Amino acid sequence: MKEQGAKERILNTACSLFYQQGYLATGINQIIEEAGIAKASLYQHFSSKEALLNEYLLRTRISNHEDRMQYISRLKPGKEKLLGLFGFRIQHMKSNDYRGCAFIRIAYELPTLNEEALLQIHIHAQTLKSFIASQLQIIKDPYPEEELKDMVEMLLNLYEGAGIQGYIQRSVKPVENAKKVVLRLLDTL
Repeated sequence: MKEQGAKERILNTACSLFYQQGYLATGINQIIEEAGIAKASLYQHFSSKEALLNEYLLRTRISNHEDRMQYISRLKPGKEKLLGLFGFRIQHMKSNDYRGCAFIRIAYELPTLNEEALLQIHIHAQTLKSFIASQLQIIKDPYPEEELKDMVEMLLNLYEGAGIQGYIQRSVKPVENAKKVVLRLLDTL
């Protein structure tokens, strides 16, 4: 039980620090100190800082998806849920002091990611694409496959690009603007 507690403390501390101050700015010694564990305990559970990164991305992907789906679950399928995606981003930005998307931040910070970390980022993007596609198919059925693929890419780019601009500007305005663009696009379907 004590060891499970140590592993969880290590992971919670690393996740918080990686998101708050960045992966490269977070040292193993800081994680050990703030988690209140011995160095041997850290390496008993995680072979390296990179292993912690992989767990951080996995945990963040699952947690963000659950939070996003909970937020969107109260909305009607189709247009409302797609617009809700942007509403969730606004809420996330405000509640996280405009720190931005953990996946984009890591991808920028570490251009040569390990395979597992890159896989978590790709799964995150694919999950968003699948959600967007499912909602578009509710709005327009049947939706021609090539057209659907293009629209999914455009909406994902608006979503992610607005998030990056919101982070840079420390404002929800870019996401609100992107949401307006999406509404106009959806009204043409």
